Parts: sequence; structure tokens; C-alpha cells
Amino acid sequence: MPNELADSTSPYLRAHADNPVDWRMWTKETLAEAARRDVPLLISIGYSTCHWCHVMAHESFEDEAVAALMNDRFVPVKIDREELPDIDAYYMNALQAMTGQGGWPMTIFATPSGSPFYAGTYFPSAPRGNLPAFTQVLSAVSATWTDRRDEVNQMTSRMDRGLAEMADAVTSALPAEAAAESLTPDELDSAAAALLDSYDPAWGGFGGAPKFPPMMNVLQLLAAFVRLGGTASASPGTGGAASANGGAAEGHPVDRVRAEGRLGWLGADGHLTGELVLDCLIAVRSTLARIASGGMRDQIRGGIARYSVDRQWFVPHFEKMLYDNALYLRAVVAWAKVERALDPGSKWLVLAEREIADTANFLISDLSTDDGFIAALDADSLNASGVSEEGAAYVFTPEEFAEAGQAGLLGLVDSPAGGELSGQVVAAVRIIDWLGMEDVPFDAEHPAPWDIDATRRQCEVLDSLRARRSQPARDEKIITEWNALAITALAEAALYKGVDVDDSGGAARGDLDGADSAGARPVGAKSAGVPSAEWGKTAVRFWQAMHDRFERVGASESVDAAGPDGFDVRRSFTDGVAGPGQGGLADWAQLITAGITVRQLSDGVALVRVDDLVDLSATMLNLFTSERGDGVLDAVDSLGDGIIDVKSADPVDNTVPSGRSAAAEAVLLLAELGVEAGTSGGSGTDAAETSGEEAELGTERLLEVRDRLLGVYRALAGQAPRGCGHALWQAERALSPVRVATAEEALRGIAAKHPSLTLLTTSTGVPGPNGREVEVPAGTAIVCRGTSCSLPVGTASELVALLGR
Repeated sequence: MPNELADSTSPYLRAHADNPVDWRMWTKETLAEAARRDVPLLISIGYSTCHWCHVMAHESFEDEAVAALMNDRFVPVKIDREELPDIDAYYMNALQAMTGQGGWPMTIFATPSGSPFYAGTYFPSAPRGNLPAFTQVLSAVSATWTDRRDEVNQMTSRMDRGLAEMADAVTSALPAEAAAESLTPDELDSAAAALLDSYDPAWGGFGGAPKFPPMMNVLQLLAAFVRLGGTASASPGTGGAASANGGAAEGHPVDRVRAEGRLGWLGADGHLTGELVLDCLIAVRSTLARIASGGMRDQIRGGIARYSVDRQWFVPHFEKMLYDNALYLRAVVAWAKVERALDPGSKWLVLAEREIADTANFLISDLSTDDGFIAALDADSLNASGVSEEGAAYVFTPEEFAEAGQAGLLGLVDSPAGGELSGQVVAAVRIIDWLGMEDVPFDAEHPAPWDIDATRRQCEVLDSLRARRSQPARDEKIITEWNALAITALAEAALYKGVDVDDSGGAARGDLDGADSAGARPVGAKSAGVPSAEWGKTAVRFWQAMHDRFERVGASESVDAAGPDGFDVRRSFTDGVAGPGQGGLADWAQLITAGITVRQLSDGVALVRVDDLVDLSATMLNLFTSERGDGVLDAVDSLGDGIIDVKSADPVDNTVPSGRSAAAEAVLLLAELGVEAGTSGGSGTDAAETSGEEAELGTERLLEVRDRLLGVYRALAGQAPRGCGHALWQAERALSPVRVATAEEALRGIAAKHPSLTLLTTSTGVPGPNGREVEVPAGTAIVCRGTSCSLPVGTASELVALLGR
């Protein structure tokens, strides 16, 4: 008999619908039932691709005797952490306060009001090591509730106070001094240097195992490299260029290593030099190349897994999350821009473009539905014996791999970290050797090792073998924050792909999916079937679908719509049905950033209205931010759900950008868009009436908000840079944002590939005397760097000179 979860919008919850446990969903009615029965809540929090969540479900939740104990002595509640991240964060704080560690599955015992008094993670069906059996925990907690209620009440009272204080602790401790100012170049240099202190020179990345893909820190380091003049140094045939800070490029470290012939293989061995600008590039190259060649990166279908079990990036935890792949795509696009500026014929560039193509195509092929990107692919699937096993869909025995041949790039990795797997992980470790070999030619006659027939055959054979296996489950709910982040990434990839021209206006070497590309063709039978022309179209279509869902829900739901004109941002949707959670700050911010990015595509200009973006931004800031009066702009991540009256406010960038740093990016981009034109009826935007709220959200106000959002990272930047990579990236961009306005396709193509570009638009954002926008002269481009704009230029060489190399 299905329990209450059968009607859930969460695939994870629906997977538990046939459990003998009488699961309830997180509602006021559920808590009232616990109060009526005078029993505790047993709250189990997990997500669909959580391996140990599946294990505990099989061992305990499918067991009739265990279920009877749970039903008799508790009100069991199942929560999908991805649908209700604020509830998950609240109980994660409680778990960490009680045990000193966290993780999922999360098992919380709470009073009928939701106050936690005991917590843990996975509990086995029988005692194992230091872990008691789950039934022992159930019995002990029930006895404590019955016999020692006073102690429970005292503990929950202390815990409630502690959690409420914890929710305010970070923001209340944020320094007021200079809070209205973003970080300075010196502070950003110090943050980059502090980050590099934890860099792993042998294998890339930061810290030891397990290793998570540090893409926000990679973006930070790439921006620092550009700011420090790394791409403004002299390139072959240019005769020198001005550095980013206005000084001569002569003597720049990049020029020196170029003159010494070392630029092409700098970073292949991973060792730092002690010079910050070079070390930023080395850390990025080493980290991304190690990931791109390792087993955490799916060498057959593209995309990356959630993390690597070992420090070598060889053996992954096999679940594939949308947000990881979206951030990876954003990072490799930014990397490709830097490598193209350094040397458009380099091995590093062709590797970066390989990662762009394979990741973008993987997002569309494997992580999408008709109208959006899905949350994740499971780590587990059925093995040949019909037993659920982590990595079963991905690993190969040597006998199976032999069918693909040994002549190509791919090979099996033998690592102790994979000892419990039923096969070995496929990797492409020889990429690292290829990058570091100066004497190995790379040209049309000598393609990259992934672009040879033997490697293509390996991919086709292995992909065919995998297709015959049981496939990992897909969590098909569409999470607004992650979906928007992926739309942004795909739109950025499409902008980079764009019109492929070189600095002189001629055809450039290296079309991402062209037959004459020297090595940048997508790998794998499936990914090769997605033409790059679909990237931009998909981004536009998915953004429109997301926007339409919020309008539809806002008009039809009984809840009070939070947004303008009945626009209701929700946390998630499944099969078009809204999930239980309202959108938080990160959902709103990523939605706005995706809209601004999609609007830079030629197909998105008419679709995404500037006035709508201004409305959404004004509402977001009104809902989620408040001024403390001491220069600090507080930001909360969620508005609460009316059940637990605690609003989280964590500025730390974790697996995804924090709500605060995501909002900083949205505001930064909106300021560059020229919102005055959007609110004055300009011809390039919309002819809408200007509301009072919109009028207050002009560029000056946006720049102030941007800097006040970022200013609070001053304390974190030097002490914990790994925890604020996205914020530091935005602070780097805020120092000197670059906006290019042009409708000329050839000039758009040059600008879109430039590493310092912040925003590409067809609009000047300047209202004329007749109330309509001043247009960019036909066939020209205007470059604005910060608050200074150029005269229109009409040639590729003039635009390149304005942008700087």
C-alpha cells in the first residue's frame, strides 16, 4: 500500500512510496499529527543519487519489522534535500553541532515542533564497528522520549537557541569596516596566494583526498591571471601590448617564459614558480588537465562525476550532478578564452575546447528533458547479477576493455581507491604526457590523441558496451538554481563557439565541431551527435520554459506570489508540477544571471526583456537583503517555510555559489547591461512604464549593492579562499568590467572569445534625447571598461587593441 510519498514531486521520495514505513511529507499537518500522538518526528533527509541513502533504505526502510517500529513510536518524515535546501541546512547544522560531522543520509529525531534532540547519518541494520543498529537507535530514542522527557526538553531548548544563534552568527560577525567596498587588487592577490598554498603540485586541485572539482576557485585564478596582465603580454607577431594595469608589457613573466620557449608546456609538471601570475596559470592548467584526463571525467560520454575518491582524480564517486557539470563548463570556457589569447595554436587550447564540446553535449544528451536540465544521474545501477552496485554502468574488466583495443588514448586505471569496484575506471592519463612533450608535433597532420581513429573506435565500442547495461536512474526534477546555472554555462559555451574569426578577421584554426579541427572534435558516439549549433538554441528554449513555469504557477497557485505580476519563483518542478519549496536567493539570482547571459545570444535579445530582469532583481533584493546600518548588506538564503522560523544566511561558496555571491554576479551583470535604458523605454529594450522601484535600481544603485555584497568577503578571502571562490571571481570582475556593444557578427565573435569580457550586448544602454536608445553605429563596436567607453571602432584589429590581448 503506497504511503503519502506516492504523491510527491520528488523522484527520491517517490522511490520510497512502497516502503512499509508510513512516510509523511514535511508539512504542518505532519507535525500536528506527531503532537496529537505525542511521539517524536523521525526525519530522514537524503537525495536520489546518495549511495548510502539507497543502502539504508534497502537494509531498514524495506524491512517490515523495522518499519513497524518506526510507525509505532514515531511519525516518519522523508525530505528531499534538493527540494527543501533550507530545511536540510537547518538540520545539518544540528547534526554537526551534535556529532561534529555531517553527511547524508541524515537521520534526525525531533519534537513535534521540529526541534532536534538526537541526530546521526547512516545506521546499519546490525551493529557494525562503532555504529549501533538502527533498531537499537530507535528503541533508545523512544525510551528517552518516554522516560526522560525533561532532559529532552532542556536539550531542545538549548539546541533551538544555538541553531537560531548559528543562523545569525556569520552575518552578525561580518566586519562593518569597508563593507561598502569590494576587495582591492592587493587583497585579491593575497587571496590567490593563500589559495595556492593548498594547491597540490603533483595532481592539481587543492588539498587531499577526497577531491571535489574546484571550479569556482579555477574561475577566480583565471580572472586573477588576466588582471595581472597574463593575456595582455606580447603574443607572436604582435610586437608587444600594453599590460592590464597600463604599464608596458616588457619584462612581464609571461613574456619571459614565452621568450624562453616554456609557455607551451608551463604547468604540465604542475610545479609552481613563486611568481603569482604564472602560478595562477599553472594551477589552472594542471588542475583542469588532470581532471580532463582522469577517471572522474567520463572519457566516453563527457561530463564529470561528483568527486574523486583519490587525490589523482582516478576513481570517482560515480553520481553526476548537474551543478558540477555546469560549473565545469563555465570554467573550461573561461580557460579556453585565456589559452586562445596566449596561443591560438596551443595544445592547451585544443584540450579546453575538447572539454567545452564534450561537457556541453553531455548536458544536452544525458542531463536534459524537453524543457530543462535534470538534477542528477545516480551512482548506482544493476550489475550483471541484478544487484545494485556503485559504478556498475561505468567500469570495465580488462577482458571487456580488450574489445576496444589498446592503440587509442584510453586505458584502465589501476588504483587502490577502486578496490571494491567490479571493474576498473577508464581514463586518458597520457594526455598529461602529450601536453608536456615539446618534441611531439601538433598540427593538422598530427592531431590530438583523442582525435585519432583508434581513440574514436575505443569510445564507440565502450559506449556500445555501456549502452547494453542497466543504466543509472535519472533524478528528473528540475531545480531552478541548478537549471539556471546550466543554462548560463551552455549560453556561455555558445557565445564562445560563435563566429569563429581570428584577430585579423579571417577564419581561425579550431572549429569546435568542424571536420578540419586539429583535435577539438567531441569524443564519444553520443556526444558527437549534438551539433554545437544546438547549444545556444537549447539555452534559449530552456530559459523560456523556466520563465513560463514561474508565470504559470504564479497565476494559478493559491500561494501568494512573491514576484512581480504574479511571477512565482519555485525551488523545483517535476513533470511541470511545482515542488514544495519556494525559491531562495540562489534560485532568484541564478535565474537572473541566466536571463542576462541568454540575452547576449542573438536568439535571446528579443526574448529576454531588460525590464523583466530589473523587476526580478528589485524583487530579489527586496525579499532577501536588508541594511544593517553599519555599511553591511545582510542577505538571507531563504524566507523560511512557516514551520521552522529560522532563515539561513551562509555566505560560503560550497558545491554551488552561495546565495550572496550568486546575487553579486546577477547584480554585477545587470549593472553592465545598462538598466536605465531598460526602464526608460529605449528602442533596444522595452517600452514599459518606469516604476518607482525600477527607477531606484539604476546602475549607480546596482554598483553599490554589488560592492556591499562582496565587501563582506574581505575577512574570508585571506583565511578561507577555498570557501569563497565564486565571490572572489566576482570581486575580480568588479575591478574593471568590460562591456562590448556591437551588432556586427565578426566583431561579436572576437569579443565573445576575449578573456576579459564581462558582457556582450547589441545595446548602448544610453537613452537619447527623443527617449529612445542611442544605437551602436552599424558595423562598429563600442568598448566600455568600467565607467570609461571608447569611440566606435569598425575593424577587428581596432577592437582587439581596445580589449587588450
